[in-house]
Amino acid sequence: MSTGHMPTIRVLEILQVLSAENTGLSLTQLSDKTQILKGTIYPILKTLVEHRYINYDDNSQLYYLGIACSLLSRSFFEKSYWLKMVHREMVHIVDECNEVCQMGILDGADVLYIDKVQSAQKVQLISNIGTRLPAIYSALGKAMIFNYSDQQISQLYPSGFTPLTQYSVQTLAELRQQLDDVRKNSYAIDNKEINEETTCYAVALRQRDKIIAAISVSIPTFRINEQKIDQVIKILLTSRERIEQELNTLENIEFYT
Repeated sequence: MSTGHMPTIRVLEILQVLSAENTGLSLTQLSDKTQILKGTIYPILKTLVEHRYINYDDNSQLYYLGIACSLLSRSFFEKSYWLKMVHREMVHIVDECNEVCQMGILDGADVLYIDKVQSAQKVQLISNIGTRLPAIYSALGKAMIFNYSDQQISQLYPSGFTPLTQYSVQTLAELRQQLDDVRKNSYAIDNKEINEETTCYAVALRQRDKIIAAISVSIPTFRINEQKIDQVIKILLTSRERIEQELNTLENIEFYT
């Protein structure tokens, strides 16, 4: 017997039974298959119909899965699809520049790192998926908050800035200049602000002009030169264009962290 919250279990059992049928089921058939009494299952079915998770055909008196289930399925598929698509592009970025590539999303005042592709370099950035870092110090974060007003940033950091290294931005005025540069250049920089041995370049990823994530390339400072910087920026901008073309063919993507 199933354990857990019984009303929720009943809803799930109804949806699971309907998902296995192509021809629809009557009230009696649903009651028999789920072992839920008609008097109990009927108000559940009525609610699911009202919220479009199932449909009811008055002529045949049969129940079917509804459009809301279809939308949930499509949302899951597309979110999974786009993450895989971005990951493939990240692999391409690493193949091109042989430096680590990461992806992050904005989670309040922090960047949440959700994907990473490591390079073949012997010396490279050590970081973990699931790490959170202040957006104001991270190139990923700056790429996503460059349009924030001073008031919005102050609300995110009511206690002020707490630098992570001697190179971290320390004042709102200094950060504003950096964010203006992001707007002008279309990419963001973390110049040893999180790790004194690493410089990072990042670009935001938009879906129909809405920023949903960012990708970055991190370079150990001893490997940085003008040629490497130009190469990384060009690769990021080109990859962003390909990713956004694909994103714009999908439904709206939202993250809930």
